[in-house]
Amino acid sequence: MNMEKIAKIAGVSKAAVSFALNDKPGISQATRNQILKIAEELNYVPRRKIKKDTIVFLLVTNDHAQSLDYFQRLPFFQSIIDAFKTKSYLKGYNLSLQTVSKLDQDPFSTWQQTNIYGVVILGTFLTSDDVLLLNKVHANIVILDNPSIENSHSSVVINNKEGVRSIVHQISPKETVLYVHGLPAIPNFQERNTAFKYSAQTKDFNLTEIKMDSFSFSETTTSEQQLIINTLQNNTTIVAENDYLALKIAQIVAEKKLTHNVKALFGFDNIRTLSQSPIPIKTVSVNVSVMVDMAIDLILKEYKVPVHVTVDTNFVEGDKNEK
Repeated sequence: MNMEKIAKIAGVSKAAVSFALNDKPGISQATRNQILKIAEELNYVPRRKIKKDTIVFLLVTNDHAQSLDYFQRLPFFQSIIDAFKTKSYLKGYNLSLQTVSKLDQDPFSTWQQTNIYGVVILGTFLTSDDVLLLNKVHANIVILDNPSIENSHSSVVINNKEGVRSIVHQISPKETVLYVHGLPAIPNFQERNTAFKYSAQTKDFNLTEIKMDSFSFSETTTSEQQLIINTLQNNTTIVAENDYLALKIAQIVAEKKLTHNVKALFGFDNIRTLSQSPIPIKTVSVNVSVMVDMAIDLILKEYKVPVHVTVDTNFVEGDKNEK
């Protein structure tokens, strides 16, 4: 239904309909009442009265997960989701949580709905192809947690380089270091690895590198246990690309009674469950609340050019860690 149809039924001009619907002078009160009555009967809602009151929070799983439940079981992502729920509510906006296992054209049309203010995409598992596809979409989009240089939308990312440098700073030169890559190899991990190798150049570490699954919920496998047993030497410092890995390694070290071999164990992200670790884990703290604040702020301000925000980190020493 449009203003032309209302004008035809009321027997007035389109301009008169516009005056009535926008509460402007220029027509009599009787004509105004007639137009408003017809618009109400036809369930016509002026575009200006359609409130953009919803922010979509889209989680792209890329087959690493099949539902929102997966992310809610991972403490770091659960913190992000909880923060979005709280901060959207406090700012007076509805939050629509959505997941897709593959990013394609399907969700794009829904983002153009008149009640949607913008879309925050959790980009942790976005591929390069996903980013290229998003670059073609003209919508109010902010990508969260994906340090991709190809991204042409506004973004909020972790300062991985600063975080890794703070870890390397804690390790003395010529130490024996076991670096554990996380699988799948997401952009955050790749940036952390690059930063580690760059920062470690002057340290002359005795470096061994292995790969382990980062996001499984099952107990450690026999092959994972054997991998740690085979690579762990005396007085080894272990650097894991995230805290899920660090917790898994801590479990193996404790169960196999290898704590005497470990000089220090480092993780990254400072997830809540680190306090449950059987051995101390030093980690890098990421302020999730600040990340979410920045993402929502970028959505609401609708900048004409992309704005890229990097959230700084803090090194956390000790075995009691809370986000």
